[in-house]
Amino acid sequence: MKHKQVRPAEAALIEQGHDTPHIPYGELLGHVREQRRVELEAKHPGRSSNLNAVSNTTRSLTAFMEANGLTEVDVVGEELTGTTRWDRALKSLGTDSTAKRRRAEMNKRVRPWAMELVRAAGAIFGDEKFGERLRRLRENAGLTRAELASAVSRKSNKLTVDTIHGWEFHGRHPTARSGIFIPELERVLGVPQGRLKELLPKAEYYSVSVNAGLPRALARRISQHLPGDFECRPKSEQDEILAWVSKNILSTPKEILDDEEPSTQKAGDVDFSIYALTRTEGGRLKRAPDHLLKELDEVRHFKTCVSLPFGMKRNEKWGTITADKADYEMLAFMGALSKLGLPGKMQTLAAVLAPEVIDRFIDWKVARRGGYTKAIEKPLLVFASLTHREFGFLTQSPGCWQPLAPVKGLISQADVNLIQQDWEGACARAAQHINQRLKEIATASVKGRDPFEALLPVLEAKNPLHNYYTIVEEIRRRMPDDIYPVRKAEALRALVMLRLGLELAFRQKNMRQLLLCAPGQKPRSWKELKRLKRGQMAFIEGRWVVRIPGAAFKNATSKAVHEENTFSLKDRDGLYSEVDAYLAARHALVGGRADPETVFVKTTTSRSRTAEYNSSIYYQAFRSIITTYGIHNPYTGRGAIEGLRPHGPHSVRHVLATASVKRTRGFSDAAALLMDSEEMVREAYARFLPGERHSLASEALWGPMFEEGGAA
Repeated sequence: MKHKQVRPAEAALIEQGHDTPHIPYGELLGHVREQRRVELEAKHPGRSSNLNAVSNTTRSLTAFMEANGLTEVDVVGEELTGTTRWDRALKSLGTDSTAKRRRAEMNKRVRPWAMELVRAAGAIFGDEKFGERLRRLRENAGLTRAELASAVSRKSNKLTVDTIHGWEFHGRHPTARSGIFIPELERVLGVPQGRLKELLPKAEYYSVSVNAGLPRALARRISQHLPGDFECRPKSEQDEILAWVSKNILSTPKEILDDEEPSTQKAGDVDFSIYALTRTEGGRLKRAPDHLLKELDEVRHFKTCVSLPFGMKRNEKWGTITADKADYEMLAFMGALSKLGLPGKMQTLAAVLAPEVIDRFIDWKVARRGGYTKAIEKPLLVFASLTHREFGFLTQSPGCWQPLAPVKGLISQADVNLIQQDWEGACARAAQHINQRLKEIATASVKGRDPFEALLPVLEAKNPLHNYYTIVEEIRRRMPDDIYPVRKAEALRALVMLRLGLELAFRQKNMRQLLLCAPGQKPRSWKELKRLKRGQMAFIEGRWVVRIPGAAFKNATSKAVHEENTFSLKDRDGLYSEVDAYLAARHALVGGRADPETVFVKTTTSRSRTAEYNSSIYYQAFRSIITTYGIHNPYTGRGAIEGLRPHGPHSVRHVLATASVKRTRGFSDAAALLMDSEEMVREAYARFLPGERHSLASEALWGPMFEEGGAA
């Protein structure tokens, strides 16, 4: 079927510039009177009844104006040229026979002439909504909804009549999938590109899962990083896009694409990476046996309690964070042994006393990581501490562990006999073996990842901070409209999370645990903050201030950290207004859950227990900011920085340290900014290569000697 399409010349009249004048009803009356006269004279020249017919038409318009409270000086608007408001305004004429004749005259003559006059004058419908404009343009083009749907539908993706009806009458808007039809609608309706799209509320893309031959969970993860017309593209382009997303968005390069099968995932890939045991039921991880959890609780108590049981000794006391990390490493170790065939009833810490268990674990990790890395050392360091000859908890607790039996390839009968007959000797042998392996790993290990790799486009820029700050500008540019309160709150949270991170240069833990004192509330005392080991952001004397005790910092004993630390946030680049906007929208994220009183809260759902972030969820939230707003996606056009890779909140400190060193050409200011030592900044935070230092020093030395033009 061939569909009517608006001619370009007519389209130019329909949708001209926004600065042209609007039409008053007095001018419209004159236009209608003249149009009706010309029409009648053409059909019935000189007929005496023509004058009455003209009067009937103009009277229909004046009756419409009176019914809607309009005068000749009022401007023609949606009540006559719109859709929904036009229907309501027409009904105001009444229902008697005279009103019916006038409604017919308005529909047949007055409204079309009015719209013709408005088009010719270039008037724009200022408060027109997307559905109203779509309906108006469709009717102008003489198309039914079925004809319009057929004209823009594609072979692999069709637009339905119900979808168009929902847009026109129910206030709905195109989704990520149906939004691909907007350019085609504009073409068929003959209006300039963007004339329909400009009326859509701005919202961050939450794409639907696509049919890419991927597992559903993985498809949901990547959907927002795919272009809207992904399913309409050739398979070769789809594979190219998926390869890019795999390499630049996901953490593991082979998570989506295998060398031979671009649209499949090996069944073992996910299972291979998720091996740690857990303390809780449900989810994707396997719960640890009860006897193992009891052993881990005893280790935690021994390492964290204030007073040790009589007769026991230790050489260090763990804090909460250290205890949590050690607990995870031991659960991960036991999960690896489970993969290697250790039965659940023998998943006990006593298993580390068998040297073959340690060696098999190391071999398994090396195969998994592709070499010796520092990550292999973490659980071994914990077990070296627990088997210490004098201070080890295992050494001092014989007979408190689950009995062992031989397991082929892991625990020999000789190991079982030694553990049963000489507990201290078995612990001493295990400690010696573990420490020997640690020395060998330290010699052979390579850095598993370069902490600067994800940030290279930023750190290699002349001004790293300015380059990284473009992510802030990207979030602002894509800020959702108020019609999407949760999405807007999430975008504001991302904006403030990034801006405060750049202002304060705190570690993840301090940012995540930062308490909130809203304007008008009384801030917590230093005594309470020291007890909690947390900072607080409060509005004091017209400014936002962050107060944090030194005990809250990881390097609390460092000379760079004071007992009480106060940071006054400057209102640069609209920081205060953005903080206020986030705090006003924050309740949409908390939902019906208890407010944790932290600055940053996660988006709660019906299954959420709390709105407070933990370490891993905060990391993922920040990483999501980078993948959504930071990494430039050449297939969607979204994202601020080309070549940026996913990273966590700690990377902000690398950006600030490198930017400071490049600006000041020294490490002292960067150390003060990060509240750390110059040595730590030089070794771990700032990427300032010798060649860069040489170049800057040379420029500083020679630059002032020569004016522009070469004269000394």
